[in-house]
Amino acid sequence: MGKVMYCERCGQVYHIAFSKKCDFCGTKMKLLPEELKYKYHIFVEDWSQTSDEEKLLREENFVMGELKNDPLFSMEYYQKQVQKQIQLNQRLNEYEKRKMLEQQAKNLARIQKEKDKQNCIPKCPICGSTNVNKITIGSRAAKTAVFGVLGAVDDAGKTYKCGNCGSRF
Repeated sequence: MGKVMYCERCGQVYHIAFSKKCDFCGTKMKLLPEELKYKYHIFVEDWSQTSDEEKLLREENFVMGELKNDPLFSMEYYQKQVQKQIQLNQRLNEYEKRKMLEQQAKNLARIQKEKDKQNCIPKCPICGSTNVNKITIGSRAAKTAVFGVLGAVDDAGKTYKCGNCGSRF
């Protein structure tokens, strides 16, 4: 399961302590005995799946049950530490929510762009094919030069020619 450390002064609980001192109050950290981990259900299951409120409640039960009567323990430091943890949790939740909304907006923009791309592809009204070519000014001019006015009439008002069925639209 891993080591769980706690601070006797402010009640802060850490699953993995990167330093030997509490980052809140600077007091030396102590190892939480296994029996207390299981008694208060602190880091005994997937802690990331436990709600912030449940984590604080479990830590509070530990502090009130085990540390409250310790001469090093300070209720003032504990309350400040809990307030700081609540604020950190709120900021983290706001950050995660903002990131999730940004990702949703990016996904919606990408989906809309794909839909717009699909909607802009011309299709042949006769066969439904997307194998269409634009009738260029050069080809119109060449037809007019070769066939005269009759060549120009054939493509009049038309923009595309279907590569499958040959219809002009």
